[in-house]
Amino acid sequence: MIPFTYGFVGWVTNWLALKMTFYPIQFVGIPPYLGWQGIIPRKAHKMASKSVDVITERLLNIKEVFLKVDPKKAELVFLPALESSIRYTMKEFSDSMDPKLWDMIPEVVREEIYHKVRRESGITIRKVIRKLQKDIDSLFDVKALVLKKLSGKNVGLVVELFKEVGAPEFRFIERSGFYFGFLLGLVQMIFMIYFPLVWTLPIQGVIVGYLTNYLALEMIFRPLLPKKFLGIFTYQGLFLKRQSEVSRLYAKLVSEKILTPKNILSELIFGKASVDIINIIRKEVISHVDSITFLAKPALFAAGKIDEFEAAKERIAVAMADNAIEKSFHLEEYLGEALEIEKMMGDRMSALPPKEFESILRSAFQEDELLLILVGAALGAMVGWFQMVFIV
Repeated sequence: MIPFTYGFVGWVTNWLALKMTFYPIQFVGIPPYLGWQGIIPRKAHKMASKSVDVITERLLNIKEVFLKVDPKKAELVFLPALESSIRYTMKEFSDSMDPKLWDMIPEVVREEIYHKVRRESGITIRKVIRKLQKDIDSLFDVKALVLKKLSGKNVGLVVELFKEVGAPEFRFIERSGFYFGFLLGLVQMIFMIYFPLVWTLPIQGVIVGYLTNYLALEMIFRPLLPKKFLGIFTYQGLFLKRQSEVSRLYAKLVSEKILTPKNILSELIFGKASVDIINIIRKEVISHVDSITFLAKPALFAAGKIDEFEAAKERIAVAMADNAIEKSFHLEEYLGEALEIEKMMGDRMSALPPKEFESILRSAFQEDELLLILVGAALGAMVGWFQMVFIV
């Protein structure tokens, strides 16, 4: 029964090591030391920081990404969402000057004014997008967005990211525990036949528990490059061998869960640069109003209405900026198509040197690998102790 016993021990220790890596999401026990929180959730912020470094330094150039947005196409998508606001704003502007003025203007003239304002609004949209593209590094904080989405109350997303990217490797860790444990159990069985020293069973249990976890982790990440063993077969770390597949999956998860068009727009609109973006839109709207009303200014001066005009222009500029922000989510679908974040990240991650690629998943284990291996050793010792008691 010894080989099967230690096959079971190997499986249990590896299974438990994985569970302790991911769960529980929140600390269970009496803080700060009497209890447990999954290794990944506990170090979510640190791992998120590493992910940010990989994404921003190696996989994604945010300026290059935003340059893929075509201002003309963005105008075609966004302008229809502003049409009702344009009509409303025109009447409000006219009423602020003279409540009777708008009704006195013939319908044909009003439509002509509307189409002119609409054209100018399209130009304004293109200008705003070009300014965003030019200053995107200062207006969009990609590091803050990724950290926010992977830490704090969002630690579950870190767990999900690692679990999905490394799913085959984690299954291997779990299953290999039985195989390694069984093989080591055969050695133990032979040892017990010739040297039936019962007191050595806990020691052997420590060795089995330690080695099953250690070997599983090593086979996932080493060797970095394909290597021939015994001149017969070639082997490469399981995770490294899947670099292309993992790269596509990782890029897909990041683009669908973190750097989504909605999250990007939210960060731009409600993040630290929101005031700057509103001011960009406001200035463009004021410029746009000035160009449309250029010929009317002499008459406004003559009528003593220039102060009302300036005040109305400022109100309209602020209202249009707020409205543009409110309607900006109409750009989500186009933004997702234009930015091509998934493709860019997938291509660049596939091309990473093996050492850099390895760190993406191994960061989940690196600092606590020894702890996980020692957990296996402790469980092996417990089983060995039970064996000793049972045999005695």
